[in-house]
Amino acid sequence: MSVHEEKEKMMNELFSKKRSFSNVYNDSVNILSDTESELNRILAQNQKDIEEMTKTFNYSDEDLKRLKSDIEKDFNITIETPETVVLGKASKEVFDNIYKDLSEMIIGQDEACKAFATAFRRPYVIGSDPSKIRNSIILYGSNGTGRHQMVTSMGQLLKKYGLSVSHEVYVLDMSRYQSSSQEVLFLQDIYVALTGKNPIVLIENFEEASPIFNRMLSELVMEGNCVLNKRYTLKNNQLVEATNTLSGDIIDRLNGNDKVLVFISEKNPTKLMDVFGKSFIEKIVDKVKTEKLDEESLLKIIDQLVESLVNRCKVQLEIDLDVDRSINEYLRSIYEPNDGIDSLSPTVKKIYNEMVDVALKYDDISKASIRHDETIKLTFNEVTVDLDVIDDSRAEREEIQKELDEIVGLDDVKNYLLSLENLLKINQIRKQKGLKTNEISKHMIFTGNPGTGKTTIARLVSRMMKACGILKQGQLVEVTRADLVGKYVGHTAPLTMSVIQSALGGVLFIDEAYSLYRGKDDSFGLEAIDTLVKAMEDHRDDLIVILAGYTREMKEFLEANSGLKSRFANIIEFSDYTGEELMLIAKSIAKGKDYVIAEDALRPLQDYFTIIQAQNDPNSGNGRLARNLVEDAILNQSKRLLENPDAQMNLLERVDFNLGER
Repeated sequence: MSVHEEKEKMMNELFSKKRSFSNVYNDSVNILSDTESELNRILAQNQKDIEEMTKTFNYSDEDLKRLKSDIEKDFNITIETPETVVLGKASKEVFDNIYKDLSEMIIGQDEACKAFATAFRRPYVIGSDPSKIRNSIILYGSNGTGRHQMVTSMGQLLKKYGLSVSHEVYVLDMSRYQSSSQEVLFLQDIYVALTGKNPIVLIENFEEASPIFNRMLSELVMEGNCVLNKRYTLKNNQLVEATNTLSGDIIDRLNGNDKVLVFISEKNPTKLMDVFGKSFIEKIVDKVKTEKLDEESLLKIIDQLVESLVNRCKVQLEIDLDVDRSINEYLRSIYEPNDGIDSLSPTVKKIYNEMVDVALKYDDISKASIRHDETIKLTFNEVTVDLDVIDDSRAEREEIQKELDEIVGLDDVKNYLLSLENLLKINQIRKQKGLKTNEISKHMIFTGNPGTGKTTIARLVSRMMKACGILKQGQLVEVTRADLVGKYVGHTAPLTMSVIQSALGGVLFIDEAYSLYRGKDDSFGLEAIDTLVKAMEDHRDDLIVILAGYTREMKEFLEANSGLKSRFANIIEFSDYTGEELMLIAKSIAKGKDYVIAEDALRPLQDYFTIIQAQNDPNSGNGRLARNLVEDAILNQSKRLLENPDAQMNLLERVDFNLGER
């Protein structure tokens, strides 16, 4: 059939089987001359016919491209061709190839890759309802064993072998939905997850979610879809509660839409019964476990990391990098079984970042070599530099120890922190050897009067835990009741959770914590406490909570909240400073401001502080008293220096403290 005949046949199908191609052509030209928009309207109406014809006629891709080009040229128009995807067959051969490819991507997890591929093939063998969940899988194992990479790689392989139109994996982080007040946010996110092109929905941190939302996930697994307790409609691509029940676009259930749900966890499936229940666990047939890396797999992964470093240097830095085997041996030495590949990746990244700095400093590097000899050494152009990739936690610990030594008093507090650090060090050693660690509660209660150093010690705790590898960030977030308790119903839980989220990886320090509970009728305060307690359990590996306040008030607070008390095994009392200690604190404060207190003023200062502290006034200020006294002395000294310019500028004399007037 000639091109002209093919065009005529297509035009007949488009406009009328009874009309000749020439008539169609002439009519169309006339229409075009009258109004181009009318032709576009006609072509738009027949677009569906064109799509059906391209499926019906046995044309090759080149034939269709040629026809499309000729028609566009004849009519001076542009035909939009819809994307067509031809799905492959889910044969055993296809999934054998998927398993093979997956096991090459995820080193050391052959059995897990095989089980994972089987889990995705299962619905094709037993059949599935496209309106429901295709399959649900539990993927569990230690951190750093490739669980997340396995899921994303499977998405890519499904697309590669034509079993999905998209390689995307929608990640549903359930730690975002810890309060029932976040229902709208959760529904919006899960609706997008279940209606998008993505074939896989990855669900993580479900142990931290509100039970309400976990029940919805359980229903999706058990029934294939989930009935909503309200009716919704779409408005600007957002789910909103429907006000008109007669509307035709009502959404009252979440359909599974042929998605595969993958639940990722570190825990054994039997331990997930507390979250989802026994029936849920029994419903899920495919439970895939990733194993800790064996020696052979570990060495292969290290080779891959090194190769990736070489390639990145070649592409990004235009440097040919020769890597000595000592680098591989060094990476092997710092590997921690419980952290898996996550214990190596940061070091490789740090090596690359150091090389970037060197490349920016020296612009004539084309070749370089790298080796490990006590330190990591980079050699280029007969120049050798040390790359700073050593963990700086040791230097940070030494700095923390120095600051502790400089803190006046608080011997009991400092001794406790040092003993805690020793225990954490031993746990780190046990962890490196693959042994079980002794888990202890790291949450604390600081009791004592204001100005006794509670905030200072809390800040050192956050830094110490970061240096020990217990916390990821080490920040201190200091709050009071006003930062946690809302002003209206439904406000407290989200407000508290936002504060907790900002403290993750560090320390949440709640000053005057006893104010959170003002009696059994304080529903807002109780809601904040309940949210806090749950977050402490959910984030026990990456959050430390320190409650602080007056001794008597904190004791009453804990007695009224037995559930809260049980989670704080470490109660540390900050005693009031003695007169001598406050005098030493005053000297330290003055030194920090580049001043010196005259020797003849020290004894009077100590006597003054002793008298004040003997009054046992909780509002005396303690360290704040010393600070205020030094700052007043600096103001008085300024006045004295204006009257006597020859006086020593950094010396605070006895007269500057006005002790006789106090």
